[in-house]
Amino acid sequence: MMAMPSYNRNRRVSQVNRLWLLLIVLLTIGALPGHGQTNKEEERVKKVVVDAFQAIADLDLPKLRSYCQTDFVLLEDGQVWTIDTLENRLKPYLGTGMKRVNTIDFIKVTVKGPVAWVSYRNTADIVRDGKQRQVRWLESAVLEKTKGEWKLALLHSTVLNPKR
Repeated sequence: MMAMPSYNRNRRVSQVNRLWLLLIVLLTIGALPGHGQTNKEEERVKKVVVDAFQAIADLDLPKLRSYCQTDFVLLEDGQVWTIDTLENRLKPYLGTGMKRVNTIDFIKVTVKGPVAWVSYRNTADIVRDGKQRQVRWLESAVLEKTKGEWKLALLHSTVLNPKR
């Protein structure tokens, strides 16, 4: 007499096959080129923004320039500035003992090939001449990837009124 395969045995084999198929699909997706790259690139973009503002806080003008494209534009309080304008605005504070601590709260980071744009809240706690003040901005930036490095191309800054 011939043995008939049991329904339960076939069902178990089918479930195991589905699990193997799912595992293979997940492993294949994880190995695809570019998978996971977006988060890595987003982190690199954020780092450039944070480091550029740290260079401003440190009044390290050569380092600040290294984070910017040569044709960098800053839209600051209704004015159009270049990297030279920004440096000239910072130079009077060199050697004065001014302290600045930036807090950057990213809202959104988007990376599309060699271009990225970010939006964030920027808060600067500043101590100058023994007086403390806080300035808050809502900002956006466009970065371009040049020779494997992200650089600021455009920064738009809107000063927020103090909380009442």
